[in-house]
Formats: sequence, C-alpha cells, structure tokens
Amino acid sequence: MFFQSTTFMIPKLFSERLAELAASAEVVGWYAFIVFAVGQLVVGYLLDRYSVPVVFSIVAALQAIFFAISPGLTGVSLLAIAIAFMLVVFGKIPINDVLIGRVARNEWRSRAYAFRYIITFSVSASSTPFIAWMYSGWGFDYLLIVLSVAAVLILAAVLTFPRTLTPSTA
Repeated sequence: MFFQSTTFMIPKLFSERLAELAASAEVVGWYAFIVFAVGQLVVGYLLDRYSVPVVFSIVAALQAIFFAISPGLTGVSLLAIAIAFMLVVFGKIPINDVLIGRVARNEWRSRAYAFRYIITFSVSASSTPFIAWMYSGWGFDYLLIVLSVAAVLILAAVLTFPRTLTPSTA
C-alpha cells in the first residue's frame, strides 16, 4: 500500500508544494529516481548484514515518523521529508523479497512470489481510487496521516516476528 500510494501521489504532491524547486516534470523525475535507487541499495546492504526483523522494524518505524511529520510541509522541508519517506518506502521492496526468499521452502517459493504479486497488483488497482477519494475529500495531509497510522500497525506486526528468521531448507 505504501509503495503504490506514495508513487502515485508524489508527483502531484511535488507539483503542488514544490513549485519553486521543481521547475519541470523532468526535475521531479530525477529527484524521484535518485531517492528510489538509493533506498533499495541501502536497505539491501543492511539486509546482508543484519536480521530481516531488525531492518524491517527500523524501516517501519521510520515510515511512521516521516509520514507523521509530512502534513502541512512545503518547499525544502517537504522535499527533505519526502526524500526520507520515499527512501524507506522503496527500501521495503528488498525486505519483502528477502522475507519470501529466506522463509519459504524451495518447493513453495515460486507460489509465494506469485501470491505476493497477486496481492501487489490488487493493492495497486485499489490505491489510485483511494488516493483520489482521500485527496478530493481531505487533501494530502490526511492521506499522509492514514499512511502513518498504517505504518504503526505494520511496525506492531513486525515486532511480533522472531528476532532471526529460520532459512528455508532445500
């Protein structure tokens, strides 16, 4: 939900609140590309060195914090916080893949990935109308609050994970 919601809303949010910093769609695109690439690389590096639940807990906590700080911001302060929350949103991508890769048994792994993609496509299809509904009724600030609450719920779920995940057996 975070990935879909933020990637669909960020260009509109930037065009509304970063007019003085983003003179063109190309500049906004470059901002987004740099953030997306760096987030995945940093989290991938951390996943190679620390347990998945520890990295996931940090990412979920940071999401909740950055989304909670975002409402009402404009200009440079919005850009800084948006970079931060997009870093952790895109950082979640390798976490999901590593979770499946390490936990699913070899003979079930392809099915687990397929199920994940079905869920992802379903959420993607519903996130655009959800964003439009939230934006038309309450604006981006309330959407950011909803995302912050959802991040807190995910953090609560992640805190129930065992500290280390048992790798799947071949």
